[in-house]
Amino acid sequence: MSPVSRPASGERATIRSVQFLRFVAAAMVLIGHLQDALRRGRIPGLAPFDDPTGLPWHSGVDIFFVISGFVMYMMAADQFGHPGAAAAFIRRRLIRVAPLYWAFTLLAVLTVVVLPDRVQSTQLSLPHITASLLFVPWRAPSGGLVPPLSVGWTLNFEILFYIVFAFGLFFRRAIGLTAIVAILFALMVPRLLFPNAVGDQLDAWGFPITVEFLFGIFIGRMYLANVRMSGITRTAMVVGALLALSVGNQAGLNAFQDRWFFWGVPAAAIVAATVLGRDLPDRRWSRVLVLFGNASYALYLSHLFTLRAVGVVWSSLHLNSVAAYFTLAVASSVLMSIAVYLWFERPLLTWLGRRTGSKATSATLAAAPEGFRGSK
Repeated sequence: MSPVSRPASGERATIRSVQFLRFVAAAMVLIGHLQDALRRGRIPGLAPFDDPTGLPWHSGVDIFFVISGFVMYMMAADQFGHPGAAAAFIRRRLIRVAPLYWAFTLLAVLTVVVLPDRVQSTQLSLPHITASLLFVPWRAPSGGLVPPLSVGWTLNFEILFYIVFAFGLFFRRAIGLTAIVAILFALMVPRLLFPNAVGDQLDAWGFPITVEFLFGIFIGRMYLANVRMSGITRTAMVVGALLALSVGNQAGLNAFQDRWFFWGVPAAAIVAATVLGRDLPDRRWSRVLVLFGNASYALYLSHLFTLRAVGVVWSSLHLNSVAAYFTLAVASSVLMSIAVYLWFERPLLTWLGRRTGSKATSATLAAAPEGFRGSK
């Protein structure tokens, strides 16, 4: 490892390699949902296939949680103890995360009402919808702790982390970070001691997957301490992490309760290897990768809708090529996400920023795996 000069504050805003990693993580989740659709026989004429990588593609969510901890710390490392820092932090994060999530959540509800034959569950309730819009875990009429927009369960964890992080900003850095760690671990205690006697909210918030945010904070501290790794070390870390994910997944080490370790640790290694070294150069091709990264939040929220539309189109084509289906589904999902980002998300954020006087920074979404069902 070799030290480098610490970047100026303004240079922390965009790390191109992190933006590209966000796209990779979102693409992993997309692939995971494509495999789910095939496994469940939802694509006419196509059968499941054996994935030679053995990777748990839904572990993209764990990469995103680590990225979130990293980016939040990078954004606010010098704001601990400053008056008004906590309120400004929460305001910026809500502006960045909430509007697009609300839009797609309401679209999911509208789809259930207008096209009930195109969705898996047609059960809705006003308390469930309201709680989901407020990022509060709430049991759906179907029984799971899944919002109407199923992938939105990760936003409940994301907003929880934002609130805990904002609380830490009231104090100087050492005390604030200690408080963040203490609160996240304290939330795990009720469901550990009384696994069948806590409410749905404590049950959900008590899962140790929130440790992955702390991994990201630790990586952020390493970054700002000028810790850097050689290219060989970084490559070895990524290869080792992918092997750990693949071997662990094939061994059945994928329980939600344990994923903070079996998926979270490799995810942290991947994020560390990505950021603790030379960044991608500022070239035309890297700007395209940054655009993909910017659109990754839109990809996360929109891809299930796109996949459903692709499925309808596919049923009329009467093809039996898995490769063709994957190509069509991935390309359509990515193109749709870029369109949503350029023509809806970015203009909306610009308008909200002007109205509130807050510049919304890039979202560090938590891309969703199959869906959080809770433990009850």
